[in-house]
Amino acid sequence: MASEDPGSAATLVFRARTTQEMEGALKKIRFAWVAALISASITLIASLLAMRGSPVLGLTVLSLVDVALLLGLAFGIWRKSRTCAVIMLLYFVASKILQFSDPTGSLSQAARVGSIPMTLIFLYLYWQGVAGTFAFHRLQRDSTAA
Repeated sequence: MASEDPGSAATLVFRARTTQEMEGALKKIRFAWVAALISASITLIASLLAMRGSPVLGLTVLSLVDVALLLGLAFGIWRKSRTCAVIMLLYFVASKILQFSDPTGSLSQAARVGSIPMTLIFLYLYWQGVAGTFAFHRLQRDSTAA
């Protein structure tokens, strides 16, 4: 590609396609870190309610550690870290497995079933974050090689 005329049709099509792919990757990344911020906010509110003696979804004061982790991963995804995106996805899946198994019995069956749509939405957004960060780095590598 480097030997072609920068104004040739093939070069312009390549750049337009690459720009469009990069915009798509950045959009996926943005959705993932925003989802992580929303998740951290919900967890923070529930943790603060738990501190006041009103346990929500089985969360406790120790859930503030979860908030810090979510915020750190959101920051990493914002910085386009593939590692943070993968950890966020795996952490979310693990937390949902624990939540749905619910060893304490604090969640009703209705609460479990009711949380499935939101779980699927967040799962999709975190998966898109993984795809977006990997696409971003691939496109950056390809653009420097060209």
